[in-house]
Amino acid sequence: MSNSSNSIKQKRFYKIVASLWLGSCLVVIGDMVVYAVLPLYVGVLGITLTQAGIILGVSSGVRLISNGVLGYLFDFGNQKKLFVASLFLGAFAYFLFGFCSGFPILFITRILWGISWSGIIIGGTSILIVETTVENRGKLVGLHYFWISVGCILGYVIGGFLSEKIGFQATMLVSAFFALVGAFFVLLFLPCTEKQTKEKISFANLKRNYIFKLDLTLSLYAAIFAISRFITLGFIASLLSIIIKEKISPYMVFIGVAALTGLIGGTRTVLETCFNPIIGLIADKFKNRLYVVIIVLLFGVAGLFIMTLAPPYMTLLGLLLCTVPSGCIPVLVRTLVGDYAAEKNNQGRSMGFVLTVGDLASATGPIFGFGILSFISMDVVFRFMALVLILLILVIIIFIRYNCSCLNIKK
Repeated sequence: MSNSSNSIKQKRFYKIVASLWLGSCLVVIGDMVVYAVLPLYVGVLGITLTQAGIILGVSSGVRLISNGVLGYLFDFGNQKKLFVASLFLGAFAYFLFGFCSGFPILFITRILWGISWSGIIIGGTSILIVETTVENRGKLVGLHYFWISVGCILGYVIGGFLSEKIGFQATMLVSAFFALVGAFFVLLFLPCTEKQTKEKISFANLKRNYIFKLDLTLSLYAAIFAISRFITLGFIASLLSIIIKEKISPYMVFIGVAALTGLIGGTRTVLETCFNPIIGLIADKFKNRLYVVIIVLLFGVAGLFIMTLAPPYMTLLGLLLCTVPSGCIPVLVRTLVGDYAAEKNNQGRSMGFVLTVGDLASATGPIFGFGILSFISMDVVFRFMALVLILLILVIIIFIRYNCSCLNIKK
């Protein structure tokens, strides 16, 4: 009887992870198609380049609100229904892109996608937190984001090649089809994962439960995520072409800046994708996952300092080293938040808060980068960012030393 019960639980668990991974992978393809080729089709869509930039950015902006709202809903609502609804909303947004043109409707479409993205990321992670333990959470969260990254890579490939064959809007319809396949798969095979809560969603408890008390632990996790995203995504990834043009391209006359940027950027993306499941598996082996965070941040420190050295191959090495925190920190922080929130029944709100802080940091990174490089050299910025990471590491060490009672440490 015990073996039969364990077998049923195991089959249920496999259904959950397979549904989350396939659904998330297929639905993010269209978003990457938009990022990859939208600026090339502004004439077809009846928008300007400036409007294209606004359209691309509004999905991130709306997440500053939707992350918190969806976090609350996933804490007190039916997680499967909310997750499935988020997938179908993403598919609907792609269909609008396939059939509509003009700035107003495309602007609204990207708002819908931003809401969908919040539900997919927060919902998928919240479900995994409920269904995993501290012993296997890192591995499974890492694999979850591995499949999301696979979907992103597929989106870039599909966007680059298929749009040249059939056009942008037809490619978005293909992306919508992929998203629908993922949504229906989740609808049919994801077991009900509704959390047992004492309260349900209502206007009466919204104000009381939407805002929750922050403590030192969650604030530290948010700071780690924000600083990492600011440096690796907001600055390095956004200004990659400028970094390559200034520090590498002058020494490599046989390849253009755009081609070299694509090659290095693609290599970084593949490495980050590979790091997702690996770092989760490694983190599960440590009693305190913050030690893994420190090691990962040290790679970032080394990479930033190395990029200040003259030879172009040193800049290339530094860029590759910086993929370690870029690919690992999102998985580590989400796992840490899962450990923190698993017993507090606020997985959604905790994850929503941390992701919102990270989105804000990612959005301000390019603004900082393009603004500051007009006044000081790139090498000075790299050294400053390395020092920031060193200070962050010192804060983490102090936190571990004097606040061990606040941490979720495996027994």
